[in-house]
Amino acid sequence: MTTSGATRTSSSVWSLAACRRRLIRLLAAPIALLFPPACVRCGRSVPLGQIICTSCLPSFDDTEGPCCLVCGDRVEDASLDLCLRCGVRPQSFERLIALGSYDDAWGDLVRTLKFERETAVGRWLAGRMADRVSDDVESSGEPFDWITFVPMSAGERRDRGFNQSRLLARLVARRLRLPYRRSLRKIRRTRRQSSLPARERRRNLQGAYRSVTSRTGRVLLVDDIFTTGSTANACAQALREAGCESVTVLVVARA
Repeated sequence: MTTSGATRTSSSVWSLAACRRRLIRLLAAPIALLFPPACVRCGRSVPLGQIICTSCLPSFDDTEGPCCLVCGDRVEDASLDLCLRCGVRPQSFERLIALGSYDDAWGDLVRTLKFERETAVGRWLAGRMADRVSDDVESSGEPFDWITFVPMSAGERRDRGFNQSRLLARLVARRLRLPYRRSLRKIRRTRRQSSLPARERRRNLQGAYRSVTSRTGRVLLVDDIFTTGSTANACAQALREAGCESVTVLVVARA
């Protein structure tokens, strides 16, 4: 029988973790009585461990019509594979995977995660994102090699104190059992994209992202929202310059 210090330390760590799990289970019931879990969208009561009620769940169904195969924008003519923008201006990323529209229920959850830091919402969204990626890989037969996220600059990170894209990427990677890597760095602070027109958004992010190290393979780049594609293109360009074979963008919502 081994009696090394390393074994005693490992046993102690395991014991502490087990105690923590038991304590959480013991506290869950009284906390639920004092603060009953509620749907994050409408406020109705939900079972412990859930965040969306049965009435709101249909709001998250995929109701998209014909879409561009690259950016996911809706197209009027179902016979068209690309929207006008992607047909005229090639994108640095291969394609976009989005759960739905920012104008719908998905936008409510993005705002809750982003501004209220509801990590339970992040876990739920990550589960849906992972399911969507699994379906995509099954239909295309082209798996991804690793996952990364859209970073913030040091100043932006200090101001917000929270990067929702990083949280989503880490949770999705865990569910898909893929390597999770911090592969990009934002080297300078930029103006808020939402306050700028499309042309200025591209200029605002030009040269803002750098790859941390050389990478190869097919990468899944995670962000919360896709609007004009300026952020996705800037990050994808940096990843491809670092050696990535292809970049697919995964977001919660497309604005």
